[in-house]
Amino acid sequence: MPVPSQVSAAELARVAEKSYINNTFRVALVDAPGSDFDATDSLSTILANEVTSGLGGYSRQQIGYTSADLDSYNNGRRALARKAATFVHNGNTAETVRFSHVVLLNPTETAAVAVTKLSARATLSDGQSAIFYFDLTLYGVFVVE
Repeated sequence: MPVPSQVSAAELARVAEKSYINNTFRVALVDAPGSDFDATDSLSTILANEVTSGLGGYSRQQIGYTSADLDSYNNGRRALARKAATFVHNGNTAETVRFSHVVLLNPTETAAVAVTKLSARATLSDGQSAIFYFDLTLYGVFVVE
């Protein structure tokens, strides 16, 4: 019979420090509405339809974590503070930013950490903005059989 136990607060803090704290992650917008790729696909596949840099003011945004962002240990998990990436259209009426996926890239920008397909294709124009929130919680459960 499997017996679960919680990973210690110190171990979850070590994982957070090694993987997230003092690292910067980039956030990209991709326009591939018919695609169902995810973070396990190659980065070239995921970013093949990234919004063109400069179009409507588009550029990759960034989020980062510091040690102050790591919450207290609570019932086998440690949360990191919520982060937000904001994309703002530059107001150029001749350019529209369309996207269907939000992609979180690792600090070296060599792999996707997470890919979110939006429920509908989104459009930014005329100075509009889109804000995407990132909530990360590390869970530590160890199961012995």
